[in-house]
Amino acid sequence: MTKEQLEERFRLARSNAYGRWTSLLIALGVEEAVLNRKNQPCPLAGCGGTDRFQYTDKFGDGNYVCRACGAGGGFKLLMGYFGWSAATALHRVERALCMQPAPPPRKTSEKDASSLMQKILAETRPITHGDEVDRYLCNRGLGMGSYPDALRSHPSLGYFELDAATGKPVLVGRFPAMVACVHDRHGAIVSLHRTYLQDGRKLSGRDAKKLLCGGVEGGAIRLAAAGAELAVCEGIETGLAILKRTGQSIWIGICAGNLERMWIPEEVRRLRIYGDNDADSMFDGQASSYVLARQFLKRRVRGEKRSAEVFIPRAAGADWANVLFHQAPGVEQAA
Repeated sequence: MTKEQLEERFRLARSNAYGRWTSLLIALGVEEAVLNRKNQPCPLAGCGGTDRFQYTDKFGDGNYVCRACGAGGGFKLLMGYFGWSAATALHRVERALCMQPAPPPRKTSEKDASSLMQKILAETRPITHGDEVDRYLCNRGLGMGSYPDALRSHPSLGYFELDAATGKPVLVGRFPAMVACVHDRHGAIVSLHRTYLQDGRKLSGRDAKKLLCGGVEGGAIRLAAAGAELAVCEGIETGLAILKRTGQSIWIGICAGNLERMWIPEEVRRLRIYGDNDADSMFDGQASSYVLARQFLKRRVRGEKRSAEVFIPRAAGADWANVLFHQAPGVEQAA
């Protein structure tokens, strides 16, 4: 990749991340306490102190200031906090924002991709009480007596990162993981969503959530079969929160960009969309929810009864998993 191409990737990532850095940094593993806008010890490697650091996000770029090591933005904060290179920080931000291409596409045939997905699935097992996935979900307030078949537990899934010099994947460790299939409109598995775990939490300091074998292009993780009514949302944890509260059939869109492109079966007559409240960033959750609702209603033929409803949590930065965990007004109250 040329210097110009790399600079363009940074420019696009900064543009897409503008106004969204606080939630983005939390999603990438930065502790919320670091971002509370109060004076505190500097969290960047080798700095320390007692009250020299303050996160401000003053200009919408994840801004911070430290009286010892200087000022910076979101990328510099990630690099100092985790010890990442600039390329690694860029890659993680691109992935979190569902930007493409990130990473550069590998030359993998459909047959090889399918074989890899089937191999990983064969190594998984249903989520059981006390395993690492159950432990993680219980810590999120999402524990259940039994979980949807679409979600599986992998005891020790390989975690790979691309080598900056060779562009080839390198195994950096093995971790427990929650694995879910992403299906396209024909019911074929087009990707696997993996949430890497450690000590009952998402894997810290790395890209804990990954998609395998390319994009999803309107596909979804189906926690239950669709019928005349269907609920949809962005994240797995959000979907489980809604399922736990309401028992509705729900599909997961994975990210806001894919939610608005999600394929909805023709038999669905009532669509219930549970969007994230991204009022503290760029309103992506709200925007994608209403785009999907509009597209669903535009497909209505004359005389057909079809409805779409959008539900957004009250608090900026919240999703419905947060609502359930903190015992705030529930999904059924908003519906």
